[in-house]
Amino acid sequence: MQARFLRALGISSVTMLSLVLVAGLIIATLLRFGSVTEQSVTGITIGITILVTLIGGFAAGLRSRSKGWLVGLSAGLLFALAATFMQYLGYGALISLNQAIVFIAAIVSASFGGMVAVSLFGSVR
Repeated sequence: MQARFLRALGISSVTMLSLVLVAGLIIATLLRFGSVTEQSVTGITIGITILVTLIGGFAAGLRSRSKGWLVGLSAGLLFALAATFMQYLGYGALISLNQAIVFIAAIVSASFGGMVAVSLFGSVR
């Protein structure tokens, strides 16, 4: 069970990292070559964060096949902690209240994704 749990977290982390990198590349391209401003992209980045963690939780739930809420919650916490550490170590900034709310929503989203994946595909081998 523990190996399956860790494998699920690994798959989820790779999935979320890949999605964040692709989304970041698309947003950076739009900011550079389009007429989009940083202020107008704020809501889109929050939506992308929630969607990425939902998909990451879903991937973790698919891989674990049981306890989807727990593996999704762990994937969401891992995502939030990684983002917090990168922000603190890279910029020396602590998280704000708005960011904490987004991270809590991302954790709930990942947990929900894990629950849905196990509910839909938990008994399929």
